[in-house]
Amino acid sequence: MTTKFAFLLRRAYEHLVASVGALAVTALILVSVDARAASHALKPSVTVLVPTVTVLVPSVTIEALN
Repeated sequence: MTTKFAFLLRRAYEHLVASVGALAVTALILVSVDARAASHALKPSVTVLVPTVTVLVPSVTIEALN
């Protein structure tokens, strides 16, 4: 009977230690990760160049004949 109780006590201790370890690792990860969003005041690093088109239309002048 004592052996069974010692086994259960050891298993409970193992679960407790594993839980505390998991919480510690989670806390360390949360502290080490910087998950803030980037500032919106930054200039964009990509510029888009849009080509311009100039249309040349010939003009025609009609003169009256005398």
